[in-house]
Amino acid sequence: MTTLFMRLLLAATFLAFSGIAAAEHEHSANEFEVFWAAEALHGTGQSHAGDDDPWLSADVLFGFTEHQFRVFGEYYVTTDEHDLERLQFGWEFTPETLLWFGRFHQPASAWNSQHHHGRYLQTAITRPFIERWEDEQGIIPQHITGALFDTRQSIGNGAAVQFAAGVGAGPAFRDEQYEPIDLLNTNPGRHRLAVSSRLAFLPEYEGANNAGLVFAHDHIDTNSPSILSRLDSHDAVLTLYGAYVDWVFDDWRVMATGYYVDVALDINTRDESFVSAYAQVERTLPFNLTAFGRVESSARMQESKFVALFDDRDGDIDIAVRREALGLRWDFLRHQAFTVELSHIDSLQQRSNEIRLQWSGVFP
Repeated sequence: MTTLFMRLLLAATFLAFSGIAAAEHEHSANEFEVFWAAEALHGTGQSHAGDDDPWLSADVLFGFTEHQFRVFGEYYVTTDEHDLERLQFGWEFTPETLLWFGRFHQPASAWNSQHHHGRYLQTAITRPFIERWEDEQGIIPQHITGALFDTRQSIGNGAAVQFAAGVGAGPAFRDEQYEPIDLLNTNPGRHRLAVSSRLAFLPEYEGANNAGLVFAHDHIDTNSPSILSRLDSHDAVLTLYGAYVDWVFDDWRVMATGYYVDVALDINTRDESFVSAYAQVERTLPFNLTAFGRVESSARMQESKFVALFDDRDGDIDIAVRREALGLRWDFLRHQAFTVELSHIDSLQQRSNEIRLQWSGVFP
């Protein structure tokens, strides 16, 4: 365990348990939450669960506020990995307008911006394949190290618009997956420019309902011999255009997103593009039950050489071109839930039926 990690862990512990002193100052506040989950999976036609299916995980969020100054971090731990997912230092110029510096989640993903790594926060056990993290063979880069501007402004009669934009160094590409800048270890590979933004409409300033547009532009170095031989291109420039909605209608909730992704390659190779979309519908039921279903689909993903780079063919499913999922969540205790999810997946190479069980919660 590195010295830097020990210092960060001590700092997070200090922030978590120094609430008494901070509470005496009206402009100071501390934040500390641990989201945990235990999972089990069985999938037909798969030799093992893969890195995206840890049987035990914990996501630690910590933050500190002093007047306009902000510190926020997220440390994710599983049985297979540990990573400082986010570490941001910010300044609030005016209420609800902040400028952050550090490593952060790119704002063009509405799903990950809301649920981050905390499994308890999302109703379903799985996230859509197109929203997977980099170390899960995610196709869209999800982390940037640089500057993030975030603002929310009221409009009309109680509504608001929110705008977030980030720019900085995106992930490198090595061994069938992206590798964002690591704040704790060395960083082999070239990290090039990444730009990401989201513009959202909120019918209520403090409400959860929102809909909007997203845009991202990532320059990926593909010059390593193994990637160059498969892609026949030294660079790949990903440009993403998308729209999303997250809306509650009485006992119903609808979350839907559509992406168009353009992949620009070297002049001697053919450019590519593909479309990916998903829609999840949830219904609250008596006895603290929530039923949910999700459909994911794509077009032209099977023909993409760039997408094929993420399929390491190790027996688990890395890329899905289609998936249908149904599930039921039971919030049986305060801040604890049990969820079952059934799904059918069509991947680039195979088909699979999955059953997943999850026990998740948050402390405190």
